[in-house]
Amino acid sequence: MSRSAAAAVNHQTHPCLPTGMTLSHVIELIERVGRHIGLGARRREALLRMIRQTAPTDWTSADRDPVCFRPQQDLAQDLGITDRAMRAHEHALAQLGLAFIDTTANGRRSGRMLPGGRRLGVNFRPMIERIGWLMDLDEAHQAAIRRIVALRLECSAAKRDARQMVEQLLEMDPRHRKLPAYLQRMASWPRRYSSFRCSEELDAHLDEINELVDDVRADLQCHDDSSGRAESQIPAILNTTPKILELCSGSSAIKGTARKRPDDDFLKSAPNGAECREKSIGGLSPAGNPDDLSWLTPEKIRSIAGQNFRFCLDAICPVGERMTDRHLRSVAIMLLPDLGINASAWEEALQVFGSMRAALAVLIIDANRNHPTHPIHSPGGALRAFTRLQLAGKFNLSGSLIGLVERSRAEP
Repeated sequence: MSRSAAAAVNHQTHPCLPTGMTLSHVIELIERVGRHIGLGARRREALLRMIRQTAPTDWTSADRDPVCFRPQQDLAQDLGITDRAMRAHEHALAQLGLAFIDTTANGRRSGRMLPGGRRLGVNFRPMIERIGWLMDLDEAHQAAIRRIVALRLECSAAKRDARQMVEQLLEMDPRHRKLPAYLQRMASWPRRYSSFRCSEELDAHLDEINELVDDVRADLQCHDDSSGRAESQIPAILNTTPKILELCSGSSAIKGTARKRPDDDFLKSAPNGAECREKSIGGLSPAGNPDDLSWLTPEKIRSIAGQNFRFCLDAICPVGERMTDRHLRSVAIMLLPDLGINASAWEEALQVFGSMRAALAVLIIDANRNHPTHPIHSPGGALRAFTRLQLAGKFNLSGSLIGLVERSRAEP
């Protein structure tokens, strides 16, 4: 470094890490984002080796910079590389704006404090100055990972829906002219998601699956119309225009033959005067059916949902738009990381409950985290418990939702 540059360093203030951030956080950050800022495995290893040679307090001190002053040949020996390779790593880090090399003319380094807090070696002040950028990059990367994980879960759920609907169509009409094409389209889907490298590719795959689901749903609707099912048999939340039969949400392990689940597909607003209808047909009255969700409307879902669930639901399905089980499923999947529910617990619930009911189970868990007397502290454990109860035929989903309705009405 030139004398003028060294003098400038001496007269500059020394930047510090943000409050609460330490050297260990910097190391974790570099390990996560190194690949995204152009650091290969060996260069990242060299950078982390040098960072660990600095004093942790130097990263939070206002009177000196963090400096690695260990001799270059010693670092090279630790890493099992040549001195020349070590010099290449240091110069590359300087070019990336993560450090600058401040040594004497003959390359000497020293931990002795010089005027202005200067020490000779590899100075990591530039990394501190760019720590905000690195944190933003890490946040964006983590968000992309969460998006990919959510899309994989959505694709898996949509494939399950497609498979169950095609099975239903096969059961209703084994000689349906479109069945071979549907089966061929399903067979063309990859069994694993490793071939999808970004969220855009997964989005396109999800659209492809949903397109098949919509096609099969339309065929099921035609079959249902031709069978002459009475209008009174269609629950209020399904009685929409156009009417579409949704059989994808039921699990093959618990659904009846050629029978529609009473809670799936598009939700419909309740007519006037139907505010207390859920008590007479839900699971709270002596004659109530705990499996009946025909009273559930979009308005009730929004009113009983927790703040996080409602926020996400409003984002993907604004008030006034037609709400579907896909919307509820997407919101539930979006909340899984925040609730601490792992993918295996969700997949198990999806298999047992079906798409919409599994999403409603997550809604119940999220809303009851702030229960006044019995808050849910372990959402993942609660979902597994709900699933076990459902398998045993003891889970009252309708009653749990009605409890949220009553609580929302009692709140000021």
